[in-house]
Amino acid sequence: MKPAAALLMLMAPGTVLGQALPPSAAPATVVVDQGRVFGDDAPLAGGLDVLAGIGLDISASLVTEWSDNMRRVREDEVLPDGESRSDWRFRPTVALSGGRPFGRQQIFFNAGIGRDFYARNTIRDKNRVNVGGGVAWTLGQRCTGRLQGSWSERGTQFASFAEVISSTQESSGFFTSATCQTAGRLTGSASYGRSSTQNRVDEALPDEFDRGFADVESETVGASVAYALTRGQIGVSGNWAVYEFPNQILLTGETNGNRIQGYNLFANYRIGTSLRINGSVGHSRVDPKSPLAQDFTGNVWNLTLNYSGPRLGASIGAGRNVSGSRGGNSNFSIGNFYNMNVSYRASDRLSASAGYARSKSEYRGVTAIPGTQPINDATMDRFFIGTDYRLNRLLTFGADLNHQKRSSDPDVFSYDATSVIFSIRANI
Repeated sequence: MKPAAALLMLMAPGTVLGQALPPSAAPATVVVDQGRVFGDDAPLAGGLDVLAGIGLDISASLVTEWSDNMRRVREDEVLPDGESRSDWRFRPTVALSGGRPFGRQQIFFNAGIGRDFYARNTIRDKNRVNVGGGVAWTLGQRCTGRLQGSWSERGTQFASFAEVISSTQESSGFFTSATCQTAGRLTGSASYGRSSTQNRVDEALPDEFDRGFADVESETVGASVAYALTRGQIGVSGNWAVYEFPNQILLTGETNGNRIQGYNLFANYRIGTSLRINGSVGHSRVDPKSPLAQDFTGNVWNLTLNYSGPRLGASIGAGRNVSGSRGGNSNFSIGNFYNMNVSYRASDRLSASAGYARSKSEYRGVTAIPGTQPINDATMDRFFIGTDYRLNRLLTFGADLNHQKRSSDPDVFSYDATSVIFSIRANI
């Protein structure tokens, strides 16, 4: 997992092993568009990420991006014939989401289909498809939960591997959770999930570019108990996960993998009507199967301050975490992050946002993979500014400028990239 992806996970409480918060502890804050913060490295929203509302929503968008370094390479790197450092990318997308109640239960679904078109690096043209759905259930007066699944296929995210080549990543997942409140102030939550990710490179590429070594299957379990305060909540959570890499065969003949487990104390507190602080502190441990891979035992933490006003929203966060693989160039990573962002709504039609994010990640677990030069650690700095203008109930226009700089070991994977993005979205 590369810096931007790891940082995105850190910014989303409840998704990071070693510092997970239960759903009821998630802060109320101005939501910043993940694509605006992380560009192409943001994950697809759908399936396990979105619970559709009642009815049917249809939307379409066209995103046009120019980047002076679409290939994510150093300035002095010589590229193959037919490939360009700078490029235009066009991304048309159509998305559907819907929900229907059945008594006290709700069935929901989400789907999206699109394609990336490159003006110069046409070999990287790829489809983007994601589907997901399930049921949100209610039991009695105190228990709620979800049962859902998802599948997606897209061109490999730039942050997943040190090298950017023409490849596709396919992911599927299953997730279920339950939350129950007692007659007092206690709330208990439990969740279980499975996921699978496969990597495929274009057939025209040489065999040494095979990325099957990064295919991963995972299984996760989490639980928490929280006590409600007048203006917040405190509690304890635990998590356990197993990652298997079916194409990494150890000398013993078994497949490689690792186990990640941890526990946390968490709290959140609301100050007035607009300010909320939330955080956690805990301990995580990683046990790799491979005797050549370094294990990890250490503290993890997360602290976020959110302000949400009628026109102004802001967030400042910092933390440390341990993340399992999502099908990238390492089996697990240890990351530190810092981020800040601000959003301002000038009117009902015009809004703007800006921010800065930094992640410092150590990558561990993959050793001596043929044809692969490992990346040991990397620091990613990212600046962004963007604005949206809603023309009417249907159409919204956007414009963004962002810059990212990666410093890595080895230095061959360091780069700078600046992008200008224009978008138009229609909601039906």
